[in-house]
Amino acid sequence: MPKLFYASPRDLPLIEPAPGLKGRVVQADHATMVIYDLAPKTIVESHKHEMEQFGVVVKGSLAMIISGEQRILTPGDTYRIPPGAAHGARVFEEPTQVIDVWAPQRTDLLKPAATDGAKPRTQ
Repeated sequence: MPKLFYASPRDLPLIEPAPGLKGRVVQADHATMVIYDLAPKTIVESHKHEMEQFGVVVKGSLAMIISGEQRILTPGDTYRIPPGAAHGARVFEEPTQVIDVWAPQRTDLLKPAATDGAKPRTQ
């Protein structure tokens, strides 16, 4: 993948790890960012990975659980998931967008059927 200094969404690789979950991937040398669009009622089953993850809700709302602690997140709310912490989410009734960042970078996202253990679905 070429190193991009600037990119429009149309320039970024699209991933669809599961129904209801689409993302545009920005790969850096030491981190990965994904702009995710989640369909209403999408559920991201609890999972964990060894990278640190953090993010921000851009639009919509969802319930997120991290290490057993649940919060309802709305635009502007942020979250941080330590390496190895179990986490999952449930989108409410409206389309939702979040921006996730992982460090160190993820190398599995652009491979076919990469879900990092997460099993998003819609109800």
